[in-house]
Amino acid sequence: MTLPLEGIRVLDLSRLLPGPYCSMLLSDLGAEVIKFEQPGVGDYVREMIPEIFMSVNRNKKSVTLSLKAEKGKEIFYGMVEKSDVVLEGFSPGVTKRLGVDYEAVRKINSMIVYCSVSGFGQDGPYRDIPGHDINYLGVGGVLSLPGQVGVAPSRPGLPIVDLSSSMFATVSILAALMARDKIGKGQYIDVSMTDGIVSWMSVRAGGYLTTGKVPGVTEMGHLAPANDIFETKDGKKVTVGALEEHFWESLCKALGLKELLDNPRYSTHKKRIENGKEISKKLRAAFLRKDRSEWIEEMNKARVPCGPVNTMEEVFSDPHILHRGLVKEIDDPRLGKIRQVPFPVKFSETPARVKSPPPKMGEHTEEVLLSFGYTKEDIEDLRREKVI
Repeated sequence: MTLPLEGIRVLDLSRLLPGPYCSMLLSDLGAEVIKFEQPGVGDYVREMIPEIFMSVNRNKKSVTLSLKAEKGKEIFYGMVEKSDVVLEGFSPGVTKRLGVDYEAVRKINSMIVYCSVSGFGQDGPYRDIPGHDINYLGVGGVLSLPGQVGVAPSRPGLPIVDLSSSMFATVSILAALMARDKIGKGQYIDVSMTDGIVSWMSVRAGGYLTTGKVPGVTEMGHLAPANDIFETKDGKKVTVGALEEHFWESLCKALGLKELLDNPRYSTHKKRIENGKEISKKLRAAFLRKDRSEWIEEMNKARVPCGPVNTMEEVFSDPHILHRGLVKEIDDPRLGKIRQVPFPVKFSETPARVKSPPPKMGEHTEEVLLSFGYTKEDIEDLRREKVI
């Protein structure tokens, strides 16, 4: 079966989450991804948060290689000659000190696409400040945005900045690969995690950017009282997205709150936002009258956008999620059967594929080096010298 990125080789120097999620997407689409790990150390997330490692490192070959050793650099340079992409997630300046930065690499292979993912980018006042997802959420303004009527802003449960930067890196790498044939060379890609989340922030900042006026809570369109999360009688929760007028009308009728439709103070979306707290109080009281399953059934019949707030267990046993193939079982030589969330987009002709489980550290070192022309004796020497 042909895969979209068959024939593309990615040398992945990244670790933790942003880079590895990007290279996993590329590998799902058929790219050969060689994951480099420091001998004896490996990707930090293997031990720190093993569930993340298991979720973003399938389909990759793990090679242990010391880039601090001259022979390690030589091995890497040799692989660069026969590769298409280098992906790294070090702090700015580290790859230059190691001698594997873009300037060094493009002298070896001018067609290489070299992508750096860092917190604040390769230049600017914050370039050298360390950080993690929560820090970039703060700088990007996301943590200042409330998500519910009458509830203070809170931190998302997912590493939003890590994942958004992974997506920007993936799209940019694919664009640069397409551009190679047009411009006759590769290029350098500087992905800033903060830049990416500020781009996402733009969908909330459109009014401010246009007028210069900072929106108040009553001017944030996503904070409509019928676009929220509600607790039900059995202690579970439902989501409701009744933004448009016809959905608002159907919601009020389904809840037995037709009097809300007769109140001129609630007659438009803007007025409902302005009076959000009082409407929210009435909606919350109404939802407490029945169990979650009852409300979902009634709302579905009334054609109101409504669904469950699923637990993790409920997500991965949900009949629709299973029907869409979002849980795939694969064999792992150490753990037996494990489940993965595969590439989520469906292709009619060249579907993505899960080929192999997350690798053990250095599992493919010998295999990869042999494929690049090293002998078993060479490999033993490199092991003795702690290059691999």
